[in-house]
Amino acid sequence: MSYNIYQFNSFDELLRYIEAEIATIQGTLQQLEQRYEAVRVRAERMKALERVLEDLLGEKLSSLNEIDYMGLKVVVNARAVDELNVLEETIESQRESLEALSRVREILYKLGSSLSSGEELTGISIVVQTLNGIPVRILLKETE
Repeated sequence: MSYNIYQFNSFDELLRYIEAEIATIQGTLQQLEQRYEAVRVRAERMKALERVLEDLLGEKLSSLNEIDYMGLKVVVNARAVDELNVLEETIESQRESLEALSRVREILYKLGSSLSSGEELTGISIVVQTLNGIPVRILLKETE
């Protein structure tokens, strides 16, 4: 987990930041999904081959190739299936981040439009605490 703090002078500035984060995640997600499709084809071929070998041998093939070294998992002689698993986990995480940022954006639009006259925010700065890039706390405070 990683916390960060950002300061903004207006809701518009904060929304531009959120929009940029969303765009970055969408681009990353698109690249990951393209890579996933390429790896999925290879992984399915290998899975089919492994099933045939398991049927011929009458036993499950051993796939122990992951070592946990002080909390870091190291995959030796990684296969397409291993990469596919990593990509699936990463894509799911990126999608969750995208959904969370979209919800935050919606809330900020509502909050910003409720305070739209601008006079309410004169002399106010916006401090945002993020957890892994997702805003979790917004402080509205008088400027110093």
